[in-house]
Amino acid sequence: MLISYTEAKNIVFLSSQDAADSVRMKAICVGADQKPAVRDIPRPEKPAPDHVIIRMDGCAINPGDKFFLGRTPPPDLPLSVYDVWGVSAAGTVVAAGEGVPPSYIGTKVAVYRSLQKSENLIGTWCEYAQLHRLNCVLLPDKLDTQDYSGSLVNAITPYAFWRQAANEGHKGVLITAGASATGIAMLGIALANRIPVLSLVRDEAGEKELKDFGAENVLVQESTTFQNDIAELARQLETTAVFDGVGAELVNRIASSLPAHSTVYSYGRLGKETLFSVAWDLLMAKDFSLKSFSNFRSTTVQNPLELETALQQLSELIAMPHFKTKRGKAFAFDEIEDALRYVGSNGEKPILRPA
Repeated sequence: MLISYTEAKNIVFLSSQDAADSVRMKAICVGADQKPAVRDIPRPEKPAPDHVIIRMDGCAINPGDKFFLGRTPPPDLPLSVYDVWGVSAAGTVVAAGEGVPPSYIGTKVAVYRSLQKSENLIGTWCEYAQLHRLNCVLLPDKLDTQDYSGSLVNAITPYAFWRQAANEGHKGVLITAGASATGIAMLGIALANRIPVLSLVRDEAGEKELKDFGAENVLVQESTTFQNDIAELARQLETTAVFDGVGAELVNRIASSLPAHSTVYSYGRLGKETLFSVAWDLLMAKDFSLKSFSNFRSTTVQNPLELETALQQLSELIAMPHFKTKRGKAFAFDEIEDALRYVGSNGEKPILRPA
């Protein structure tokens, strides 16, 4: 049996002979060309310490899953045994390794593989994944796992962002991509913690969607009074922490309307690439700051104790509708190429179904 370099480097719980003799499962793996292919690989049976084995019910395809296919994965992305692709999914824990509370077994979980590095990880696009317990948030039993198959990445990002922003002295948050999955999750974090929040959306449909989620302060970019409204509301709410998933084009437009001492935390980009451009006198007068933000590099994710606290708190909030995955069309593993081409009409994610 031939195994890849990644497999040889990472397998610590199966010898090559054990792998050859073990029960097999279907998985979507990538090779050196970073192209996906369905393969038969050994199914994990005895989890490593602090790890769980999860029977997958649904695996959401995130924009990042598509973006890095054909490219060199970011150094922050933990490697996967057998080069199994995917970072998000949800399912049920069927086995727990030493150090994991026995209560995990039989519990539904939503997972995000990138939270905790380990030499024993088996990525999410498979029938049975093996992940560190700190890659998992526990779900209430009443929830449908497929409704949370892409949720943890969207929940941990705003949670970790606000922890950092609050520690840096901010009191309120302005969300530029208000109707995105991460923007809606940020709204949920803000409402649950009584954080002043102002959401920006492209159109009236986005405004209606956010108001249905309980948002009180929503501004439509195409409104003729947008610039004046954002200046007034941002000042009143003290939304000096800008959670930016749109990029430079919108930030350049709203910079003059932001309160003094605002910090733009850039975590993503929509549309074409443009340069951040703020006039020198405006920069000096308002004392602006611009930072990149990544949940990978946040204290919340880097510190295991803080990560455990975050996952416990998110488990208590996860049933809020703000954290529900926007489910699009479901695809079987052998339909992976069609799944990668799928684009939902309102941000819906394609969902891979293991069975």
